[in-house]
Amino acid sequence: MTTELWEYRPGSHHAADLTLVGYEVEATDGPLGRVDQDAGDHLLVDTRPWVPGAPVLVPVGLVSRIDHLELVVHLDCPRARVRSAPPPAAVDRAGGAAGPGAGRAGRAGRAG
Repeated sequence: MTTELWEYRPGSHHAADLTLVGYEVEATDGPLGRVDQDAGDHLLVDTRPWVPGAPVLVPVGLVSRIDHLELVVHLDCPRARVRSAPPPAAVDRAGGAAGPGAGRAGRAGRAG
């Protein structure tokens, strides 16, 4: 897909100076898990017990809005779509995608 998948949407209420680690994640069909890592262009979400298999990588382009008062990240897709996300092994621990596509132009990193 295009780089928009790896960037927050306008109006999502993303605050670049705040980390989303610890926020709950809600898909359109219910709870998904909790943010373990906020890497700027993706979130590493611990999906247990809702999705078997542990953490999944969620591109920030799937975030429809963030509720900073309730500490909830809302996605615009069902849990089944997240199950098909790339495995965390496809992401290096420095916060970028490993392999082809790494170093996408326009990706905003975050200190953290």
